[in-house]
Amino acid sequence: MLTKEQLAALTGLFRHGSDDASHALSKWLGRPARVAIEDIEQVSLSEATEVLGDPEKALCSCAMRLSGRLTGQLMLNFDDASGLALADLLLERPIGASSAWGQIEQSAALETANIIGCAYVNVLARGFRENDAGSHEVVPSPPKFTRDFAEALMQFALMNQAMASDFVFLTRTEFCIEDSPVSCDLLFVPDADCFASLAALLPT
Repeated sequence: MLTKEQLAALTGLFRHGSDDASHALSKWLGRPARVAIEDIEQVSLSEATEVLGDPEKALCSCAMRLSGRLTGQLMLNFDDASGLALADLLLERPIGASSAWGQIEQSAALETANIIGCAYVNVLARGFRENDAGSHEVVPSPPKFTRDFAEALMQFALMNQAMASDFVFLTRTEFCIEDSPVSCDLLFVPDADCFASLAALLPT
C-alpha cells in the first residue's frame, strides 16, 4: 500500500497526465477539451465494485493492458448516459442523439480512452526515466470496449492480480468538451508484482 506522500506524488503525476490528455484531445477534436483529476483514492478490492456505481446497472469500460516496467490495467469507465453523451460530443451530434452502442459510438469511446490512457502512461514512463536508472518503458495495448456489470468488469480487470495486492487506484475524472461536462472514472489496476516498481518511482 502506498504512503500518503507516495499517493500525493502519484496524484501529481496523473495531473500532469491530465494536462497532456487535455492538449491531445483538444488537438484531435479541433476544439477546447479539458480532462481534470482532483485526487486519487486507494480503494480496496472489496470496495472497488461499489464505487463504480449501481451494481444493477451495466457499465461501459475501455481497458488498456500495460506491459513493461508497470503491468496491469488502465480502465476508463462510464455509465451508458455519460458514455453516449461523450460519443455525441465527439461525433458533433446533439446530446441524446446516440441511444445505443454501435460501432461508431464504441470507436469514439475507444479513441478517447487511447488518447487519455497514453497520456497517463507517458507521464509514468517519464517519472521512471527521471527518478530511476532501470528500464522506464511502459507500453499500453490498444483499448478494448466492454459493457457489463461492475462486478464482472472488476473480475476481468483483476484476473492477473495476486492475493498479495488488495487495492486499486481510483480517479474521479471530469471531461469538458466546449464546456459540456461528461463524468467518468479512471481506474488504475496494477498487477501485484509491479507494486515495488511503482513504489520505487514515488518518494517515501
